[in-house]
Amino acid sequence: MDKSSELVWQESANRARSFSLKFLYTFPWWALTLVVVGLLLFTLILSESFYTATFEQLRGGIIMTLTVSFISYGFAIMIGLLIGLIRSSPPKAPPTILAQALGIPHILLYNIATLYVSIMRGLPVLVVLLIVAFVIVPAVRDALNQLFSQAGVDLRVTLRGSSPESAIIALALTYGAFLSETFRAGIQSIERGQIEAARSLGMTTFQVMRHIVLPQAVRRILPPLGNDLVAMIKDSSLVAILGINDVTQIAKLRSSNTFRFMETYLVASMIYLTMTIIGSVLVRWMERRLQTAQR
Repeated sequence: MDKSSELVWQESANRARSFSLKFLYTFPWWALTLVVVGLLLFTLILSESFYTATFEQLRGGIIMTLTVSFISYGFAIMIGLLIGLIRSSPPKAPPTILAQALGIPHILLYNIATLYVSIMRGLPVLVVLLIVAFVIVPAVRDALNQLFSQAGVDLRVTLRGSSPESAIIALALTYGAFLSETFRAGIQSIERGQIEAARSLGMTTFQVMRHIVLPQAVRRILPPLGNDLVAMIKDSSLVAILGINDVTQIAKLRSSNTFRFMETYLVASMIYLTMTIIGSVLVRWMERRLQTAQR
């Protein structure tokens, strides 16, 4: 082999070696591990009778988990948008006394919204669930029943604390506080010059917010909103503490009846991982689409 051929061979070998090392560094080994484990569990569900029966029983809780998650998230979006709009414009003292007096409602709304965000972000989700289910809902139910009784109305409220409605209220209130900060950050990220230009054209504050600020803000915060939806699906497992038949509650009941905890919770874990991974993939796809659209 002459010298030039040897150099070509060495260069090809170095390229091949470099390619193999890059492959080791860039290959998504975590995804491969998840796929292998998922295929093993899927095979067990199809072949083993206990895994099959467990999956069939837990499958009924998927609908409850997704229902509580999506409805709670829908209400949380509305709460977060409202609170985010209020907190995006802190009150400033105007020069005249009349303007200061007219600004008192804004001061009250801003401080109430800030108090709500501070409390809800400082409390664990589980504590909020218990307070709503066993303190707020019974108090509201008893107050309504007493009011109807005094008014002579033949109507009785039978809302229970340990119900999906209570879980939806608690999750919506908790995530509404977190989403409000996301909305506030998105609204405040819009350049001041765009707002001033819109107002110079004669647009009202409502028109500026609707046509200029919110469309851009929502587009910027869509990825974190999607991540919060994935987190909501995971945190919905806490509603099992109220006895609601979601995936976690059914898994807890089945494992306590069969004493086969590992098999039962493996199937439950696979169900949650499948839901959250699908949600995460959709969020990443949305982020790539937004990055492509902004170029």
